[in-house]
Amino acid sequence: MGDVKISWNDTKKNIERLAEKYNLYTLSVCMPQESLEENYKLKLISASDIVEKYIKIPKDEILKRIDFINYVRFSYNKLTSDERKIIYWTYFDRENRYDDRYIANNLGFSLGYYYIKKKDTLIRFAFSLGIEVE
Repeated sequence: MGDVKISWNDTKKNIERLAEKYNLYTLSVCMPQESLEENYKLKLISASDIVEKYIKIPKDEILKRIDFINYVRFSYNKLTSDERKIIYWTYFDRENRYDDRYIANNLGFSLGYYYIKKKDTLIRFAFSLGIEVE
């Protein structure tokens, strides 16, 4: 990411905070891993996808959460396939808790190359989301 000057630590913290909020919001309105496609793209959701009968939060809050979930998914889906896998396995797959060594091996990367690729991926994801810190 040659000429881009950002605060790496602040940008990474923004992604981590956003990912945690995303996971909590999906937990509150979606079924787990309901919308992961084979290519690691995430489907956008609509209010009609939600089973409101079992969700005990106000309708306007549900709509706010759906909007946030879709904002994250739209930004995530713009990444390359390998980048989506890195983000998904690092932040969104709460079931398996993959570590960096597993992800690097699964992608066919050395651990050293993986760390470079992961940092570039997080920067690209931050720019896609509009949450980079200069």
